[in-house]
Amino acid sequence: MTPPAEPAQPDQPAQTAQYRRVHRLSPVLQVWATLLALLTLLVFNFATPLLNWVREEALGSAQLLWPVVAVVVALIVVVGVSQLWWSKTGFRVGAEEIEHKRGVLHNQVRTARYDRIQAVDVVEPLAPRLFGLAGVRIEVAGGVNAAIDISYLPREEAEELRAEILTRIAAKGPNAAMAEAAAEELAAGEELAAEELQEREPGGLRADGSSSAGPPNHRQDFLVPPIPIGRSMVAALFQLSTIATVAASLVPLLTDLTLAAIVPILVGFMPLIWRTIDQSWRFNASFDGEVFKLRYGLANRRRQAVPHERIHAVQLKQPLLWRPFGWWTVSITSAGFGAEASAATGTAKLLPVGTYDEAVAVVGAVGPLGAEALTDLSRADYASPRRARWVSPLDWKRQTVTVRDGVALTSFGRLTGRYQMVKTPHIQELSFEQGPLERKLGLASVRFDLVPGLVKMTARDLDDADARALLEALRARHLPPMRDEMADLPA
Repeated sequence: MTPPAEPAQPDQPAQTAQYRRVHRLSPVLQVWATLLALLTLLVFNFATPLLNWVREEALGSAQLLWPVVAVVVALIVVVGVSQLWWSKTGFRVGAEEIEHKRGVLHNQVRTARYDRIQAVDVVEPLAPRLFGLAGVRIEVAGGVNAAIDISYLPREEAEELRAEILTRIAAKGPNAAMAEAAAEELAAGEELAAEELQEREPGGLRADGSSSAGPPNHRQDFLVPPIPIGRSMVAALFQLSTIATVAASLVPLLTDLTLAAIVPILVGFMPLIWRTIDQSWRFNASFDGEVFKLRYGLANRRRQAVPHERIHAVQLKQPLLWRPFGWWTVSITSAGFGAEASAATGTAKLLPVGTYDEAVAVVGAVGPLGAEALTDLSRADYASPRRARWVSPLDWKRQTVTVRDGVALTSFGRLTGRYQMVKTPHIQELSFEQGPLERKLGLASVRFDLVPGLVKMTARDLDDADARALLEALRARHLPPMRDEMADLPA
């Protein structure tokens, strides 16, 4: 293992600070899945024919030497290419920005200014974790694929790099809360306590899905205590994608279809099932009033910081199959993260699966209104009229919208109930929607356009007059002042 490079001095600009290397195994670990698939393909396709050929031809040691030489040459080529790749990869931490470069034939340099960084997370995928390595993911404002991944470093060095970046963010001001919270977390040793608690096997699964293990003094330190493993497994089992996968797997047994016929179904649903397990595995969350600190992951262990001020919308949802267990999930839309698309982007859920009391605590922490106000449909300002049953036969009684105290609340869904909340200044655009059938029935919907994310809000199937009144009321909402991007540029 190569020793970590010396950190750049705080007063060094990015142009003069020395590049710091990632670990030598990084190139191989970034493509380990591809290499493993290629090796598996070669073994399954050529191992048996090669052994049969050796037996039939009665080859001597001289002839057998050539395959060994070929394997050695292939390994030398792989090592040589990976080390060339490694030598062209590095990062440096300057006074104003962090810079990351990579590329052999085509050199790519990406930078992130500290005042544009949304979050800094430590990510531990399965293969690198086996070697004690971790990556640092830097989320940057600027749209799709704006994040910078520094992969991989020894875990201690990754933690130090994260702390160094957060310290510089704090010095720049806009995201000081996130940096100060992380610094206090490291200083107090909360991460070690959380890890020790996570490594402890949970007890049996109660009816509500909670764990019987663990002393109370540990549990009260968390907004969301570590989710029991049993709850994560049962939650993954009782979802539509799992049922569809099991049903598809039975098709070849009950019909003349082959296994190849269900491969597309398995390819489509298995990642959804795995994501539920991976992103809820021993999930825990704490909140200090400014930053939500999340820790979770089975194959991809992750520490994620979500600044409270960047949360735009929140959704409380109860899937149909989770109702017997009384479980809920709480999702958010956060500026800078976009829609939840892969393990690399982190989770958009502050509670992947939890009890109603845990959901109430999380929604209350996000604010500004609690879960009781979110789910109280009797206080709704507008609701779908009876004639909306022609376009929403199941949901029309559950479709409501409320606007009060600068907050818009919407609800919909009878089978899977959803309750959503957004501060009206976070609504970027408003869209009045009315199709031919809705126009005939005197109905209309108002779509709230938010920053890209998991929570998508629409006031559904309202009376035409109510929809227009809602539209006018929200058009008069208070909007935040426009940020002068040119003022951020250096003189």
